Amino acid sequence: MQGGFLRLVVLAVPVAACAANSAPRSPEAAKRAVIAASAAFDDAQLHKYRVGMDHFLAADFKFVRGSGKLSGRNDFMAGFTDPQVSFKPFTITNRIFVPLGTTGGIVGGEGVIQGLDHGQPFKEHFRYSDTFQWRDGRWQVVYVQVTPLNTPL
Repeated sequence: MQGGFLRLVVLAVPVAACAANSAPRSPEAAKRAVIAASAAFDDAQLHKYRVGMDHFLAADFKFVRGSGKLSGRNDFMAGFTDPQVSFKPFTITNRIFVPLGTTGGIVGGEGVIQGLDHGQPFKEHFRYSDTFQWRDGRWQVVYVQVTPLNTPL
């Protein structure tokens, strides 16, 4: 029960950062709100929290996989909610933020994700970028791109 409450609190942070569900008024406020939304989005993925991912993913969301394949919202959610896949906490380093005015921003970094996929251990090292846009009174992820890194961990 506590985990569900914490997820709701985390999801409320990005919205609370923007009074009355209006877009932030300054680039600094937008940066804080996008970074908070990014943390909540990451948490939803880690915990396979479908409602949280649904809250953040735009209807026209695009996902460029490490293979270069373009997919969308349903494929992204299916990958993070598959009951045969479990995750350990993500490791994210070298975080970056690219401002896109007061209604958008890109959050990226270098990540390591690991866990079990149908009983088989996996570990992936990658760079990513998540593009957020203020739409319909909330921060929505409109584009994610992942690039695998073949460098030693």
